[in-house]
Parts: sequence; C-alpha cells; structure tokens
Amino acid sequence: MTKRLNSKHKVDRRLKVNLWGRPKSPFNTRAYGPGQHGQTRSSKPSDYGIQLQAKQKLKAYYGNINERQFRNIYKKATMLKGNTSENLIGLLERRLDAIIYRAKFATTIFSARQLINHGHVKVNGKKVNIASYSVKEEDTWFYLGLGRSRHFNHYR
Repeated sequence: MTKRLNSKHKVDRRLKVNLWGRPKSPFNTRAYGPGQHGQTRSSKPSDYGIQLQAKQKLKAYYGNINERQFRNIYKKATMLKGNTSENLIGLLERRLDAIIYRAKFATTIFSARQLINHGHVKVNGKKVNIASYSVKEEDTWFYLGLGRSRHFNHYR
C-alpha cells in the first residue's frame, strides 16, 4: 500500500485546487503554491504542463496511486472500446477503496483504504485487504465495520 508522504494540504496548494473538498484546507484562504516561491507569478503552463497537472490531480484524488499502477490502468483503458478517458475514470472508480468511499462508509479515500487494509471488507465471501482490488459487476461485497454487516451487490 502506498503511503502519502506529503501533507495533504501541501498537495492541495501545489495542484491549485481543494482536491478533497475539505473546509479547513489552507487553499481556501491562501490560493497560491506552498513554499518560499509560492507567491511568485508563474508563466502560462505549456500543453504538457497542463496534461501533467491533470494526471497528478487524478493520481492524488484516488489515494496517491503509483505511477506504474496508473500506467497499467491507462493501458487497460486504451484496450477497452469507447472513449479512453471515460474508461480510465471507470476503471479508477471500480477500485475497492473508491467504492467504499462512494458508499459513504468512509469519510475520505484514505480512511477507506485503511478500512480495507484492516480487513473490514469481504468480496465474494473472502476477506480482501488490497485497496486497489478491481470489483466486477457480478461481485458481492460486505462491510464488516462497527459490529454490523451490510451486504451489497454490484456498485451501479
């Protein structure tokens, strides 16, 4: 499991967006980059810079995905029929941590990863502790947290 080494607030300010929608994010009051040179005016980013920033936002939003993991997901998205960007988002949303987060069992994507890592989730009757597990439509999953068991079919 990848551990976030940087502060989440620094990531917000570096990417110039309140990425996780936190009310206490310092980006809400200081809308410039972190560090000594954060307030200096930067030039207009190139096309490559815009694409790189979009990729970094996606990687950070889905819980600090590794570059290799992201590249493999992108390769799968290009092999599928249809729009590659929609396929990429679909594959990212199919991850188990994203499903737990979207089902409101965790307040953040990071707490969803922790729930999974601590063994509070079963998929098809087997305990899964891998946050990047790709859930299929026919899979059933259970949340075992707080002494109550909730059963879910697919994630439509």
